[in-house]
Amino acid sequence: MRITFHGATRQVTGSAHLLEIGDSRILLDCGLFDSDRIDPASQNRRLEFDPHTLDAVVVSHAHNDHIGRLPFLVKQGYKGDIYATPATADITSIMLRDSARIQREDVRLAHVRHPNIEAPDPLFELFDVEWMVERLVRVPYEQPREIAPGVFLTYRDAGHVLGSAIVQIDYEEEGRPRRFVFTGDLGRRNTGLLPDPAIVKDVDVLVCESTYGDKELEPYEKLMKQLHAIVARAIRLGGKIVIPAFSLGRTQRMVYCLQELFATTKLRPIPIYVDSPLATRLTEIHRDHPDAYTPEARALMDRDPLYFGSKHVEYCMSFEDSRRLNYQRGPMVVISSSGMCEAGRIRHHLRHVVSDPDNAIVIVSYQAEDTLGRKISEGVERIQILDNWYDLNAAVYVLDGFSGHADRADLAWWFEQTGGGIEHGFLVHGEPGPMDALVPVLQRFVKNPVRTPDLHESFEV
Repeated sequence: MRITFHGATRQVTGSAHLLEIGDSRILLDCGLFDSDRIDPASQNRRLEFDPHTLDAVVVSHAHNDHIGRLPFLVKQGYKGDIYATPATADITSIMLRDSARIQREDVRLAHVRHPNIEAPDPLFELFDVEWMVERLVRVPYEQPREIAPGVFLTYRDAGHVLGSAIVQIDYEEEGRPRRFVFTGDLGRRNTGLLPDPAIVKDVDVLVCESTYGDKELEPYEKLMKQLHAIVARAIRLGGKIVIPAFSLGRTQRMVYCLQELFATTKLRPIPIYVDSPLATRLTEIHRDHPDAYTPEARALMDRDPLYFGSKHVEYCMSFEDSRRLNYQRGPMVVISSSGMCEAGRIRHHLRHVVSDPDNAIVIVSYQAEDTLGRKISEGVERIQILDNWYDLNAAVYVLDGFSGHADRADLAWWFEQTGGGIEHGFLVHGEPGPMDALVPVLQRFVKNPVRTPDLHESFEV
């Protein structure tokens, strides 16, 4: 088998890995790089392989850094099947339609700001998404599917977000069985909402994420105590809590955690507003897949069939509803996107809360370097939001333990559960520091030297 890494190499975006097994060519993920989608020189516009030669595409989960270029792949000529779990397929169609609309709006705004410069076309249009959606093939967890001659795909629950999967590929080479495993993004253990990541045994080749390879995050029980204290403070002071959160996964997790807090403690419930049209649509998908959750989460939902939207939770679709929240008095919680505060409605909420010490900003998502969210989490004295500068007087809490990514301890536990004996190990989806820190942890279970590939680097394994 030959594997070529076309993304997420010493970075956390652009996931795309090409497997060549005999005469079969299988692409794992086709995600966006973290760059301007309408930049004509962007990495997102370059495929370093011929889409016509692919036999199958296998998707791990529906975050844009894993699915964001699928319509572009189809636009460039791919005509085969795209495999995903049922929940991932449902989410993918919503995420990518939203992405197409945003790109078209980006082009329009670029033309308004620079009328004398011809704006490039979007990476893909809405009709490209519709062509892509027609290629989706739903594969449930734990049900092997032959995706190429003699090559079998099995999805295992990754526990990262709804529908996320560990990709297990089984095939024969020179008469003996071989097993390749791509973790996608592994979730944390004991988080209450989603199951722990599934364990895979008898692994020959492993490609693993490394987002938090250098860090151990707070356990769930301690996070809930911290969240309790933050909500109690808001009730006491009459303040607002603003939570920047990704539309998929983090928003639903925070709604769940707040609801659990109100259901299991003596805290007075306060209003929760989810101000993100995309998160609102994705939450409907979460309601459609109740079997995806832990027994504890299902028990809470059975007591409240509208658990993601009970009397304490309101979803804001219109701009008027969003703007109304800025002038509403606390205590209250506003969950809005984007998770790194670089775009979306969250910036308008931050403008209205950032200078008041009675308010709180709670960071629960990974914050990349040079983003507004990173600056807030580092406690700078002044921040620029849109075109204005503000004093950062609001209380800032960093609860990155709510992340959907496994930390160093979770990854070490998962490696150990595989039973070891792995022939080849590769680390992807991580910045250089966390990735390099995880190498010795994985090396204990791998026979050959663990590799951290460069972009477009290939290996025979």
